[in-house]
Amino acid sequence: MKKILAGVWAIAIFTVAACNNTKQENIHDQNMNHDSMNHDPMQKDTIKDMKHEGMNHNKQTGLLTDMNDEKKLSGTNTRSTEPLVREFINTIVSKYISIKNGLASDDRTGPKTSALQMASVIQKFDKSFFTASQKKEFDKYADNINEQLQGIVIAKQLDEQRSLFALLSQRVYELAKLFEVNRTLYYDYCPMALNNKGARWLSEIREIKNPYLGSSMLTCGSVEEILE
Repeated sequence: MKKILAGVWAIAIFTVAACNNTKQENIHDQNMNHDSMNHDPMQKDTIKDMKHEGMNHNKQTGLLTDMNDEKKLSGTNTRSTEPLVREFINTIVSKYISIKNGLASDDRTGPKTSALQMASVIQKFDKSFFTASQKKEFDKYADNINEQLQGIVIAKQLDEQRSLFALLSQRVYELAKLFEVNRTLYYDYCPMALNNKGARWLSEIREIKNPYLGSSMLTCGSVEEILE
């Protein structure tokens, strides 16, 4: 049964990634078509000359370009990879916040979509951009995060999603602390969450919007820590 669920989960993530890529390609094609329609016919000769010069230049720089592309693909490029890692963690946090906002609105469908997107982001990231220590730390959380995201997607009740979200919140909080994302986050706590067991969550705003109680007690809770 677990193998079947894992297979379905992998297909779901692949579908989300494929849809995102298709959207980006369609936008690119539309922009290319629009640009070609707006070309001035008088510019054709100039463009041909530029292309000719560009071909000669490319012959000289082609080897260097190929080498740089290979480095980028392998994750061994000489430029700092720290911004790429930070952007990756920021994207994870953004998808997490989308899940949080959906639960705060008593929405069960939105968090499923955001959870799939978050899983796709994690799966597609080239881990060679991590330093050895960063990879070791991230790998400690990755499996648990994936399990919690999978649970949120297949959950049939809001209560189930919220219980899993509490576990996810702890992991994302730890990642945000570890990688020092360049944004202000508020770590909130509600003692009445999850049947008075208490639970925490990260928020992008100071105002309390409780993802565990939703409309029943939306403002229940307080800011426990500010991450800057």
